[in-house]
Amino acid sequence: MIDAQAPELPAIESAFQPVLSLAHGAAVGYEALLRARQGQASCSPEQAFRLAREAGRYGEYERRCTRHHLRRFLQFADDESVLFLNLHPDVLADPVHGAALADDLLESGVSPGRVVLEVLEARQDTPSALVDAVDRLRSYGFLIALDDFGAGLTNLGRVWDLRPDVVKLDRELICKAVSSYRNARSLLRLVDLLHDIGTFIVVEGIETEEQAKLSADCDADFVQGYYFGRPTIDLEAVTAASNVVPSALDDQLTDSRKLRRIGDLDELMPYRHAFGLFRDAWCSGVAVEQAARHFLACQWALRVFVLDDTGRQVGENIESDRHDPWRRSTFPLLARSSGANWSKRSYFRDALVRPGETIVSEPYMSSSSKNLCVTLSTYVTVDGRGFVLGGDILFEALCRMLA
Repeated sequence: MIDAQAPELPAIESAFQPVLSLAHGAAVGYEALLRARQGQASCSPEQAFRLAREAGRYGEYERRCTRHHLRRFLQFADDESVLFLNLHPDVLADPVHGAALADDLLESGVSPGRVVLEVLEARQDTPSALVDAVDRLRSYGFLIALDDFGAGLTNLGRVWDLRPDVVKLDRELICKAVSSYRNARSLLRLVDLLHDIGTFIVVEGIETEEQAKLSADCDADFVQGYYFGRPTIDLEAVTAASNVVPSALDDQLTDSRKLRRIGDLDELMPYRHAFGLFRDAWCSGVAVEQAARHFLACQWALRVFVLDDTGRQVGENIESDRHDPWRRSTFPLLARSSGANWSKRSYFRDALVRPGETIVSEPYMSSSSKNLCVTLSTYVTVDGRGFVLGGDILFEALCRMLA
């Protein structure tokens, strides 16, 4: 169904790619993608819109594409499916074409609650106008998405300004996240952060089973990519792929080893054992330097330290002498640990509320050596006084074993 109303501009056809909910094993909706032709030759979306811009008809062409996508969507979609539409921020903020686009959408026959307007990753010279346009479209009931988060200009500032219902993560994030445990955990934290802001998360560019499993481990809401279905102009093929999640994922959505909880890592068992020896020796009156020898003998152990029950450090760190190449220069003041207040650290707070247990922290940056580390901690009492013992492990090195 080629749009031939504007022969001097590339002809328009719509391809659709499913956006799937892994929890339901089905498509929550479809992204409409431009498939254009210039004469007898295919024309990339970038080329098509470049030609429209050079002709001074970018807004008009964007609206033609949108109307075509909407007409095609109505030919196959059921009553629950939503349509994801890519829109350039310049068109949304344009006083003429932005308003006309809203009218086109409202007159399409698709209810606003079933249309997700994806704001493309592009510079916008009047950001306040874009915010106003998005607010107006939201007032009509349309859902708002931000495309390609993590690439270029689509950042947290834009999320806070536009308050989208959906954030689509750039495909480079999942590609890099599968390369290491550390990257995978960073992706998990990013998804957690965006969920805290109040958005659904789509991981784009899924091409492998490993990427699909990691997306599930990160608690992404939706996924999209060639692994689940390629964009197609064949409407029967679109609907046929809508309820198909590869069987390999049916019972394995959280089976990936990429995101084992830190506290569950088998690789930490020797550190836990040695930390217990440190605790027992120190509580029996052995000097901290001598008590720490078993722990500091572990391959990636960095240091031990003692805090009082207010979080103030008692004495200096007892450092391993094996990891000087990993130490990075930092502010000189931070090298003085005695008397520093660590009461806000999670390893201290968690140890206080779970006395006697060995707590395993999440990875964080050590201020004394600027390394990513994991801290083992425990609350003990000696002669009626409470203390928290801590032992740091070089996470940057440990996580290389987990890739």
